[in-house]
Amino acid sequence: MKKILTLLILFSLLPLGVAWRSGNPRIYIEPDTMTVVSGTNTSFEIRVSDVTDLYGVAFDISMPLNELSVKQSGIEKSTDKEKNFLERDKRSIVVLSRVKKNENRIIVGISRIGQVEGVSGSGLLLKVNFVGGNTGIYDVKLQNITLFDSKMRQMNIDTQATTLRVTVVPQDKNPPTVEFTTTPPPETNKTLSIQFEWEGSDDKTLPENLLYSYKLDEEEWSEWKHTTSYVTPNLKEGSHTFSVKAKDEAGNESEVLIYTFIVDITPPELEVTSPQDGTQAKDKLIDITGKTEPNIKVDVNGIIVNSDSQGNFTASYSLNEGDNLLTIKAIDKAGNETVKKIHVIYKPRTIIRLQIGNLMAVVNDETVMLDLAPFIENGRTLVPLRFVAETFGAEVGWDPVEERITITLGDKVVVLWIGKKEALIDGERYYLDVPPKVIEIPEIGGGRTVVPLRFVSEAFGAKVEWDPELQIITITYPGD
Repeated sequence: MKKILTLLILFSLLPLGVAWRSGNPRIYIEPDTMTVVSGTNTSFEIRVSDVTDLYGVAFDISMPLNELSVKQSGIEKSTDKEKNFLERDKRSIVVLSRVKKNENRIIVGISRIGQVEGVSGSGLLLKVNFVGGNTGIYDVKLQNITLFDSKMRQMNIDTQATTLRVTVVPQDKNPPTVEFTTTPPPETNKTLSIQFEWEGSDDKTLPENLLYSYKLDEEEWSEWKHTTSYVTPNLKEGSHTFSVKAKDEAGNESEVLIYTFIVDITPPELEVTSPQDGTQAKDKLIDITGKTEPNIKVDVNGIIVNSDSQGNFTASYSLNEGDNLLTIKAIDKAGNETVKKIHVIYKPRTIIRLQIGNLMAVVNDETVMLDLAPFIENGRTLVPLRFVAETFGAEVGWDPVEERITITLGDKVVVLWIGKKEALIDGERYYLDVPPKVIEIPEIGGGRTVVPLRFVSEAFGAKVEWDPELQIITITYPGD
């Protein structure tokens, strides 16, 4: 009882004199900042740290009691004795307080009861409940702090100022809004480190004070945090949802924002139906056709087309003369690729136009002059052999001893003799309607071999067309 009376004397005479004992315990307010909605109840705690043999404490709480209203009943210890620092050994304590509204301060004294030792360590001393009033920013401070031990000796204390800054905001019933600023594409082939970013807004809460909670798929909602980004762990293939919501300082929650995306790591199937690898094309423009997944992108050497709802696609490509490498890529919406490569050999068609009795010929729209004009003899049209063969790209060899002509065009070899109807085409015997013959041309000091027109089509696989009215011959090689 004597110690309690001493505490009451200390309580009434605050502040007291110089501390006697060594040590640097500290009394402080937790938290040091808080936001309160006008008209709502909240609280802060008075805590002690790094103390030895603490028996009692006395202090003032300086605060604007017109704006942060405190009732006498709002100054209380925790109902859980384990949380009260001075009751840790299950000893009783007494809490004395007086609210002096006109002085904007609360006088507080706390002491253990009886002939007992003090308590050492850190913990909770008191909780103060208050109601926020008018909006504004207010400071709550601890002053005139006195600590004493079980022998009623005052302790040295850490004199560092302890202040709680309270921001009172207006009542707010409007929820915040939240929107994504960074999301993956709706379909992606990434399974790791997919990033989401978002931002919120509110009519009364500053953006940096908004809290967010989020979850992936069916996971639990995260704790409320100020964070505005999230990176996923390794994901399985399939559909996923990411959800986020915002909460303002008044506790209003936004609607849940949901983003659905698909993780797809399977490349699309790809079948090229035409052309086949090694195709020899005769037209410069070729159609590449095939089948893949519906409604995805197909890239043919940089030419982009889309497959239809059945997965079919067609792309037109302009070939270069010679070997062309076609790289066909099927790229699905997630970015997975399947690639096929096809070689197409393009040898342009050669078109020769000749006219009976005319030394002027046209080769692929270019005019050339002949040494010998085509002519008709005994109902057979004869054309200059070397001109036609070399225009097709063949090599023509001449054996003057046997008067034998050998024509090589690719892998085809044609052999014929002057004056003979017999010929060899790739080793097989062939008979001409009219034997080849040499027409002497004095102007060139020699002659030119002519053959029947039908031989050109059958020996070289050319297509021959005849215009009887204009007597124009059109030879196309290759002919099919």
